[in-house]
Amino acid sequence: MKRQKRLWTAAAVCAVLGAACRAVPGVRFAGLLFWCLTALLIVFAMFEQYKEHAWAKWGKRVLLALVCVGLAAFVWLEALVIRDAHTDPESENAQCVIILGAGVNGTTPSLMLSSRLQAALDFIADKPDIPIICSGGQGQGEDISEADCMADWLIAHGVDESRIYREDRSTSTRENFDFSYAVMAENGLDITGTLAYVTNDYHIYRAGRIAGVPWACGVAATLPRSAYYDALQLNYYVREAFATGWLLLRGN
Repeated sequence: MKRQKRLWTAAAVCAVLGAACRAVPGVRFAGLLFWCLTALLIVFAMFEQYKEHAWAKWGKRVLLALVCVGLAAFVWLEALVIRDAHTDPESENAQCVIILGAGVNGTTPSLMLSSRLQAALDFIADKPDIPIICSGGQGQGEDISEADCMADWLIAHGVDESRIYREDRSTSTRENFDFSYAVMAENGLDITGTLAYVTNDYHIYRAGRIAGVPWACGVAATLPRSAYYDALQLNYYVREAFATGWLLLRGN
């Protein structure tokens, strides 16, 4: 009975934490994970209640085995994400740079997009002639396209507009690359030379796989350091492992 009570208590705590996380922008995925953990704890509590029955004993063993397999898979996927969460040294040889889009608040770059823009600005500081593709369409709650927002920000920070190409149709990372490659081809830019793409550090591995070419090199953007931003980073890194798993399951 004590173990069952502890399981129910833990389930209740996780349910509350899940609701709290769902109410905070940026960490809503963590809320889903807490709710999944709530469901798992409830199932274990039910098995504990009927532990004298053979089906409960076997059910508990099977569920524990599945949890162990899931944890092992998560650790492997997270290791892939963390392994590549940095700027590739080969990016210094890039002949073109693509900035992958992120949210826009009206006409203002979101936190994620601001970090990517700053990383791109730092990256091109000693590359005065490298062409820049701002890639991102217009989504819900955005008054302008992500491409226009990025281009306007770069121009305001001293980047020559003649270097900037706007790809304003994409709605996903895959489209970011596909449509950017089309822009490069249309404007006579070398699509077979080293290519740099700018995105957040946790997104480097998955974006690199989606890029589909071995000469694509990531440039990592990072968030400022604070307790809140560190919590956001943790949430995004965990979420990215699941997104990477889904990508691999689809055969990419």
